[in-house]
Amino acid sequence: MVSYNGLKESHITKVWQGRKEGRMRRRHHIVLSVCIGLLALLGFQGIVSAEDFSNELLVEYAESRQTFSMDGIVPGVESRETITDEVELWSFTDSDDMLLMKEQLLEDPNVLHVEPNYERYSHVEFNDPILVKQWWIPQMKPQLLWSRVQEQKKKIVVAVIDSGIDVQHEDLQGRIQPGGYNFYADNSNVQDVDGHGTAVAGVVAAKAGNNLGVVGITGLYDTKILPLKISHLNGLSKLSDSIKAIDYAIKKQVDVINMSYGSSDRSQLEEKVIQRAVDSGITVVASAGNDATKGNSIMFPASYPSVISVGATERDNQRASFSNYNSHVSLVAPGAAITTTAIHNSYTSFSGTSFSGPIVAGVAALVKSLKPEATPSEIRQLLEMTATDLGVPGKDIHYGAGLVNIERLSNALPAFTTPLPPSEFTGDFPELNVQTNKVFNIKFTSELLHGKDYARHIYITRSPNSAERIDSFTARVDPINSKQLLITPTTEWPQGVHYLRVDRGLQNKSGVAMKKSFAVKFTVQPR
Repeated sequence: MVSYNGLKESHITKVWQGRKEGRMRRRHHIVLSVCIGLLALLGFQGIVSAEDFSNELLVEYAESRQTFSMDGIVPGVESRETITDEVELWSFTDSDDMLLMKEQLLEDPNVLHVEPNYERYSHVEFNDPILVKQWWIPQMKPQLLWSRVQEQKKKIVVAVIDSGIDVQHEDLQGRIQPGGYNFYADNSNVQDVDGHGTAVAGVVAAKAGNNLGVVGITGLYDTKILPLKISHLNGLSKLSDSIKAIDYAIKKQVDVINMSYGSSDRSQLEEKVIQRAVDSGITVVASAGNDATKGNSIMFPASYPSVISVGATERDNQRASFSNYNSHVSLVAPGAAITTTAIHNSYTSFSGTSFSGPIVAGVAALVKSLKPEATPSEIRQLLEMTATDLGVPGKDIHYGAGLVNIERLSNALPAFTTPLPPSEFTGDFPELNVQTNKVFNIKFTSELLHGKDYARHIYITRSPNSAERIDSFTARVDPINSKQLLITPTTEWPQGVHYLRVDRGLQNKSGVAMKKSFAVKFTVQPR
């Protein structure tokens, strides 16, 4: 019996061959037109990006159901690679084969979406290596938040999807999370030979306080970089590798993803996997792009709705001339002459939104470390709410919500207060004036146990050292405020001065007893 897949493959092979032969016949009859068309195409290449001529397609299937078996021979297809559970990468021998197969794939009900395997490029501009001072650190005002490192509740992992990392760099030792991966070469070697990924990693997490090199924006906080390599020497990467890296970061349960690359090509598949990352609790940050003077294109992945898009500023807080601007920009951060780690265990200065992005990614990591329950949308809101407004009042296309302000952010994050130690369980017992039938309360520093009568721990007498105890009262926890005892007379209090002593054996809700007794004087006044 012939399988369904076999029938489909046979049918598509015939259709593909028929269409290709028809196209070849037409070419023989219009040689002159083709020559003219080629001249037109050559003139048109200045407008159309090189990515449009890629001989690779990304194919998304419905519910992981694939149209063709992996073993089946499909005309014109060189290879097929699984990217995620729902997406495959198809590579073709030439663009004609690719275009013909794309038509067939789009006709299949099991195929949800087909798109080119676009290229992405790093958002970096090289600058004078003599500029070695980290001017941007004081501009970000991180000192207050850095001083709260003892409050860190969660160790943070930032996935840097880039060109890898210099695994031997002196200023990144102890900062690299095990388990990184090289999607460019499909192996575990994440060594950086380009330098871009190492520079980005240093902006986030270069080790502080080690008398070496530079300082990352996360300071002394326990922050690790998970290097996910998708580019090699020239900074170019494929969309398929970006998707695989994001999917991998989700499985590794990282806290933040930084993507300092992009292009003007929007990808439905990339947007989907990013949304899945955000839905899983990962804050995703990307650089806005460096093409402001070259057409100012809308860049992706930065411009997807769930991504924090970061533009660059100069020392004077003006938008860097190269920094893309549009309504998708969320925030800005320094991006000119950023001194950071470089390959070969060195340091150098770079410019570009590639380095503004990781500043924001690092600050997002700081928020997560102090407030682990914060969602990506809450972190984004905190960053935007506390930013220094630049340009026209309010959010605008040049600066978004403004320049990240870590000092304001720290003030917006409530400090973690250490609970009082057991020895400090006590009360607040000022002198009181009460009516003869009046209920009054005494206050404690921690909660008491509801439903318990604490009267046996309360001694009321008419003189400080009297042995004659008044027993006609109850002492129960206030149902509204469990840190208070309500002292209620059975009938009414005798007029005059009384002394109430709280016994040192009284216990709070957690079973911690008061270490010493306390006394309070109260005077009963006539009605």
